[in-house]
Amino acid sequence: MARRSAHETEGTFGQGFRQRRILASLAVLVILAVAGYWLWSPIADEREPSEPTQIPPVTITAARAEIGIWRTELGAIGNLVAVHGVQVTTEVAGMVQTIGFESGTEVEQGETLVQFNTDVDRARLERLEAEAEQARRDLARIQELTQRRYASQSEREQAATRVETLEAQVREQRVLIGKKRIEAPFSGILGLRYVNLGQYLEPGQAVVDLQSIAPIYVDFTLPGRHYGAVGPGLPIRVQVDAYPDRDFEGEISAVSPKVDPDTHNFSVRGTLPNRERLLRPGMFTDVVVTLPDERRVVAVPNTAVSYSPYGDVVFLIREGGDAAPPPAGNPDGNENPVEAPDERIYRVERIFVTTGERRGLRVEVLKGVEPGDRVVTSGQLKLSDGARVVISDRDVLPDVEPVPKGP
Repeated sequence: MARRSAHETEGTFGQGFRQRRILASLAVLVILAVAGYWLWSPIADEREPSEPTQIPPVTITAARAEIGIWRTELGAIGNLVAVHGVQVTTEVAGMVQTIGFESGTEVEQGETLVQFNTDVDRARLERLEAEAEQARRDLARIQELTQRRYASQSEREQAATRVETLEAQVREQRVLIGKKRIEAPFSGILGLRYVNLGQYLEPGQAVVDLQSIAPIYVDFTLPGRHYGAVGPGLPIRVQVDAYPDRDFEGEISAVSPKVDPDTHNFSVRGTLPNRERLLRPGMFTDVVVTLPDERRVVAVPNTAVSYSPYGDVVFLIREGGDAAPPPAGNPDGNENPVEAPDERIYRVERIFVTTGERRGLRVEVLKGVEPGDRVVTSGQLKLSDGARVVISDRDVLPDVEPVPKGP
């Protein structure tokens, strides 16, 4: 009984100690709260009532919608084709004695590309020429004997036939020797060499590719509905993947006389000067044909239009607004205050627009923007309808090109 009473007394004492600690902690928190309120109240009483917080204006750049004169353009996909392009081959058999070109070089018409060995052929030519010369002397003697009636007319005719036969064989041998000298059929750029020194070539075997690329053709097709508007002489503009930042200009040189009944398209061929030899046959191209008609358009920079699945949006800057607040730096009104920049705060309005063609850095606006309207060209991600903005000192983006006035 004594042991149990001792344990009960110890438990009661521990429980009371914990209760006193909790009460002491609560008393400290109450004292801190009262002290904080007592210290903060005078400061709060001395402050003036603050104005509601206002979101600062967004700095943007802007440009004006302009009227331009554009011509209708037709787009197509085409391929570049050499004006003259062949694979140079042999007409006769022979062994390569000399090679007069390097792969990838330019050659002029008539330059020697490959020379075959002609020693045997020239020896045969000399023999035939000697036989022909002897036959001509024999014919002269027979003609003299025929006049004296010592030779018959048939003998004279046989001698004359032999002379003609040998002279024909001489010409044939000279042609054969000439064919063993392979020349460039036209001026152009050579491709890869397919032959080697000492190689025996059969008739028709490839020697090298030759392409004439200045000028160069571009072949493409257009829908049949444009047949009446397209003809030789119209300007074209070509772009290739190899030179994405360059336009190559030329003109239409020929139009097919028929429309394909299956695709309802017609074929067109354009000619490009290609003086720098940058364009090569087989390249894939984007072609733009400029028609002679003219139309007035309202155009804005491409960056002014925000494209989305719900529609194309432009932020218009509405005229009229409050002066921008002066910058911080002299709140007490010193003798030399910092002058505020000459800026005004405007409101923007979000407008859904209908766009048309794109030309360079400009896009045509069919509906929603009027000539002279100022549109936001950068900073749209921070804007909403009715947002306050400040226009940067760059009123127009420096990289915006003028509105095209035709081709």
